[in-house]
Amino acid sequence: MRKEAENIDFNEAGNPDIHAIRSFVLTQEFRENIGEKALLLIFPFPFLIIGTLLAVNGDFLFIKSDVTNVTELDDEVFRVHIDQIEVFYIEKPGQPEIPNIRTGNEHHD
Repeated sequence: MRKEAENIDFNEAGNPDIHAIRSFVLTQEFRENIGEKALLLIFPFPFLIIGTLLAVNGDFLFIKSDVTNVTELDDEVFRVHIDQIEVFYIEKPGQPEIPNIRTGNEHHD
């Protein structure tokens, strides 16, 4: 267990605080992948963001969008609270790439 995880809170029943664990794991995953391309599906508008992970500050993620589901918001920097993230995917070596949804994925298997 990482040293940072040793400070996880426990509830009255003696069980770990699931929200605290989720927050820790998500922020750590994003911190370890700063500079990588990611796809986020979030609860509030604009719903979909594909872009580069810039920074994590507390429980906020900063992402520079390449593409959103609203063209006018492409190329903006978003500050997203991790509790608003429903689904995410981070590109990693050896894993499938996020397709270009504006022009299509020319080399899709």
